[in-house]
Amino acid sequence: MYIRKHYGKWQCLVRIKNHPSISKCFESKTDAKRWSIATENKIRREEAGIAKIKFPLFRDVASRYINEVSSYKRCSRVERNIINSLLLETWAEYPINRITPPIINKFRNAQRDKIKENTLNRKLDVISTMFTTFKKEWGHFVENPVLSIKRPRNPEPRDRRITDEEINLLLRGNRTSEQLREIIEVAFETGMRQSEILNIHPEHIKGKTLYIPVAKTKPRLIPLTKKALSVLKNATLPFNIDRHLLGKRFRRLCKHYRIKNLHFHDIRKNSLTDFMKDKGLNVPETMLIAGHKDPRMLLKIYNNLQVADVAKKLN
Repeated sequence: MYIRKHYGKWQCLVRIKNHPSISKCFESKTDAKRWSIATENKIRREEAGIAKIKFPLFRDVASRYINEVSSYKRCSRVERNIINSLLLETWAEYPINRITPPIINKFRNAQRDKIKENTLNRKLDVISTMFTTFKKEWGHFVENPVLSIKRPRNPEPRDRRITDEEINLLLRGNRTSEQLREIIEVAFETGMRQSEILNIHPEHIKGKTLYIPVAKTKPRLIPLTKKALSVLKNATLPFNIDRHLLGKRFRRLCKHYRIKNLHFHDIRKNSLTDFMKDKGLNVPETMLIAGHKDPRMLLKIYNNLQVADVAKKLN
């Protein structure tokens, strides 16, 4: 317990091992002391009650989470890989109620020098979701330590526009294989994600539309341009290549054509921006194609309008 005069009031700070610090200000020193004693006693009583409960290890909670929750998600493999990396931490052997904000804070600081901010945030998201599931769905009282720490700030979204020359090289260059050309062209014409393109089957083509059964959010039906429909009808579906090999070949292709700093996902951003900017689709229409639930996602990342373009509309 620590009490001091601060800006005309009495500030009381309660510190107990393995618990976050709590502070509060009062008009009188007596009230501050009374509050600190009551707060300490409350925490001690809670600790005594919790001590009687045998909490499972984080490792065991993670195993149950994988089997009962993660396995039913579309991105289960990614989440499972994250959980497996968390199990390498020493605190994976702690009872879950003993994983406190200071422990997660130390983990965050150690990871900052090893991985990017958005990757670290995904790890923190998984930890947070596991604690929430353990408490709300499995009925165990335990505080979520992730909620008490400061998250790393994600970097600004990429803003890589693809030039007409680069598009021409990717689609018509002499090193682009027929299969890769078809995949890239479908990406430009539909704005689909890489995983969605690789999962296209002939029966998914329904007239001038395409049914996407496996998507990041939920299954959806998208309209097809004449070019996209022509490419898909003449292609051998599904494309006989996995996403890792596709990524490798795309990077090799960019290197050959001396196209710098281009990711396959940039094609999706480029395509969706063109739908709004060049083809005049509004936000709801573009969301229908993109499969986004939140329009802010579309406006923040994809709508790379230039000031000059806006000026043309005003004059």
